[in-house]
Amino acid sequence: MKLKKVFQNRNLTLLWAGQVISQSGDSIYHIGLIWLVLEISGSETVTGLVAMSSYLPAVLLSLHVGIAVDRFNRRKIMLWADFFRSVAVLTIPLLYFIGQVSPAWLIIIAFTIAMSAAFFNPARDAMIPDIVPSDGLLRANSLIQTSWQIALLIGPAIAGGLLHYVGNIHLFTFDSLAYLISFCCILLIREPSSRVLPLKDIQINGEIKEGIHFVTQHRVLMPLLLITIADNLFIMGPAIVGTPVIVKRELGLGAESYALIQGCYAVGMLIGTALLVVYGKRFSKGKILLWGMILDGLTFIPVFWVNSIQVLAIVIIIHSLAIPMLTVSRASIIQEIVPIHLRGRIFALANMSVLGMSAISAGVSGALIEQIGVKVLYLWIGSGGALCGIIGWIFAKSLRNVE
Repeated sequence: MKLKKVFQNRNLTLLWAGQVISQSGDSIYHIGLIWLVLEISGSETVTGLVAMSSYLPAVLLSLHVGIAVDRFNRRKIMLWADFFRSVAVLTIPLLYFIGQVSPAWLIIIAFTIAMSAAFFNPARDAMIPDIVPSDGLLRANSLIQTSWQIALLIGPAIAGGLLHYVGNIHLFTFDSLAYLISFCCILLIREPSSRVLPLKDIQINGEIKEGIHFVTQHRVLMPLLLITIADNLFIMGPAIVGTPVIVKRELGLGAESYALIQGCYAVGMLIGTALLVVYGKRFSKGKILLWGMILDGLTFIPVFWVNSIQVLAIVIIIHSLAIPMLTVSRASIIQEIVPIHLRGRIFALANMSVLGMSAISAGVSGALIEQIGVKVLYLWIGSGGALCGIIGWIFAKSLRNVE
């Protein structure tokens, strides 16, 4: 399925456009949130706890979210998620103007926004096979990934301008508007009828067990989720908490420089996605995923020697080339091998593996940075992340050979 044909799919184009807009707001929100906490608290540990609250709902809610995605209209779930995110993020500037903004409030708001995202992301991923032919899944998932990458490029650029002209607090006002625009894009999607059951017909415990049993007995999904858990436990916390700490503490620079580095993530991922679209068909999805995991870890190690914003930018671009190898291949593998009636639950488990471990990793990383220093942490987590991919390559042969 050619990329031009993918763009001719009206529903997918609307989904992509909404994702570019809302995820641009997302990237602005995360820049503003982490920097705001670092400024008002002055503590890496507190910053790590706030970052953790941004991912914790994936741990607490994912199994129940999966049932909702499988049993209710996925488009409506996404609409409600965007609505709640828009309202929640707007409370930050409101609290600021009445002088009540604090780390405690930011933890509550971040948790609320993350709770909505915990519903939105599995619903989006589970809906893609409903609106795209099976032969177009790899390119469709690559396209959705580019929405995230373009957003990471646009978002920091907008954030840099807003920081200069209106200050940090109005980053959140822009983000609220972005979620509303995403809401309108999703509203225009004509989704095929989703399976909707009366509440009395939904057996929550039984359906949770069904999803877990399917994963534990599957020779591809089980190792996929296990190494995803391990890899994100190593990688995500330092990436989330460590980047602003390096920019602020090690390099002595401001929020605009932090926004620049976030944009470098986008540059690398866009190049990586383009390479995957062109050459991805030549390799099995399992090999792409495992090589991506190895490179994801190894390319973080050079951060240990970074001494300027220019060098950090180059390292982050190179590191980000490998990220689409993980995200695109993982989504495509799940979409292809999981039956439609279980797809929401399995994507929710994958979401929990990524975001749940990101929550734990962010909380631990904040404390570790204060103890051993941020650069030493990057040295260790880069090695650990690469080791996860190597172990997967050696022991998870079924995953490695997935076409």
